[in-house]
Amino acid sequence: MQNSSGSDDKGGEFKASRLGRKDHWNSVYDQEISNFEESGDIGEVWFGEDTAYKMLGWVYDNIEDTDARILDVGCGNGHLLLELASEGYTNLVGSDYSAQAVELAKRIAQTKGLGSAIVYLEQDFLDPQDVARVAGAGGFDLVLDKGTYDAICLKPSDADAAAVDQRAIDAYPVSVVGSLSDSGVFLITSCNWTEEELVARFASHLESIGSVQHKSFRFGGAVGQTVATVAFRKKQQH
Repeated sequence: MQNSSGSDDKGGEFKASRLGRKDHWNSVYDQEISNFEESGDIGEVWFGEDTAYKMLGWVYDNIEDTDARILDVGCGNGHLLLELASEGYTNLVGSDYSAQAVELAKRIAQTKGLGSAIVYLEQDFLDPQDVARVAGAGGFDLVLDKGTYDAICLKPSDADAAAVDQRAIDAYPVSVVGSLSDSGVFLITSCNWTEEELVARFASHLESIGSVQHKSFRFGGAVGQTVATVAFRKKQQH
């Protein structure tokens, strides 16, 4: 793991956190809507702009078809999709389980003249029926995640508010597969899991096809990154 925030030092796994709760994010985006209306501030760019632009650079280099169908899961304020729309990508969908996040993203896009270029909608990404509804018949050519899996890994379980919801964590890669077209690509950025951990966690459903290099640090003779960005595709059936 790359970030000790919320982690259990004894077990090495993360404890449940407010960052995994829907009511927390509703409150955050309520405030960000107010801030946007008052000052035009679109809100926080998760993991920083440098990380976001590294993800976008990968898309520009690897997804040349600007009509490719692209989904940003847990889109928040819609920053990634705004950038893609400004570069000419035309088939963009942003989903979030927070109605307030969707409302913020819509308002920002409208203000920037991109209201008709991006579809924003509410989605429970852990509900197979909702995944199928958003994916449609053909699925997406590219699914993006910047921090959403991290939040799901902190979601409290119904039985024990201090424990993470393992069913939600297990459901996530299944939902990714259900969202992708047969040749679709999944690009994820995490600040809680290393590239190796992400590859291992998704191994039953997805196979890695590459990664993005971020700024590294050296500690105790080892070199690491504060975030990991990894590209996957559906595991090929033999």
